[in-house]
Amino acid sequence: MSGKDRALGIVRNHWISIILVILAAVFIAQNRYRTTIELFWLNVTSPLWLILLVLFAVGFAAGRLSARGKVPKK
Repeated sequence: MSGKDRALGIVRNHWISIILVILAAVFIAQNRYRTTIELFWLNVTSPLWLILLVLFAVGFAAGRLSARGKVPKK
């Protein structure tokens, strides 16, 4: 298999992942400005994309923990 065929195979097999990575890069590029989040006595100043990434990770972890031990019905 030549290098060109291998590259086309990767694109065909992983096109959704490639599109998501491109969209994530565009999202980060458009949300580079800094924002301040206030929670009780804590002030955090960070790029918006980083704050959203952390919140996504917290939500993902909460979903995984709440689904632990549940058996899907057949």
